[in-house]
This record gives sequence, C-alpha cells and structure tokens, in this order.
Amino acid sequence: MFSSCDTQGPDFTVYLDYGIDCCFGTYGDLNISERGIVLRSRWRFPLGTQLAIRICAHPVTPDDCPLCEDLTGMVVSCERIEERYPCFEATILFLDVTLPAQQGLGRVADRLDLANQVN
Repeated sequence: MFSSCDTQGPDFTVYLDYGIDCCFGTYGDLNISERGIVLRSRWRFPLGTQLAIRICAHPVTPDDCPLCEDLTGMVVSCERIEERYPCFEATILFLDVTLPAQQGLGRVADRLDLANQVN
C-alpha cells in the first residue's frame, strides 16, 4: 500500500505489528534517537497506542543486506503534516530498550545517514 509519503526508491521500511502493514520512506521521513523515533507516514495513530514495529534500513550497495531492529513503542504525538494527502508525523517513544536494541538502532541510523550521503 502506497501513499504520497511513500516513495519509489525507499531508504527504509517500517513494519507494524509483525508485518501486518508496512510503510516505505526516505532519509527525511525517519528520525531515530535513543528514546524513540519521529516517523512521517500515511499512518494516523491515537495517542497512547502501543506498537510493535520493525525498522529496516535498505542496502546501500549490492553487497549489503538490510539492517533491521524490532522494538515496542508508544505514540505520544501524531499530527497531520500535509493537507492534500493523508500524511502524518508521529512521535513514538520506545518502551524497555535493551543495550543490544540501542546498538542495533545505531547501526540502522548509521545506514540511513550513509544512504543519504550516497543519494
């Protein structure tokens, strides 16, 4: 399923609830921090929604493989950012992030930074 926020050449994919739905995006659509993410997508979430998500950074070169991290988070903000198309910016705070998950997120964020530099 694609919307105006989805792109033809995505840098990452976010999967919801163990793959029930997914969203593709480019570097500017996802901001990763130690405590959470800010995601621009077609999804609109009620405040307080708890989500199981998988974030996968796509390969930058043919020799790479996707880098993925599974996390649980809670929606603390979700605002429409474009009137013409259904596009929202959601802030999701992580719940119980382990050290290995933090390290994995760091690798995903680094891959997205690299993809942005290549493009």
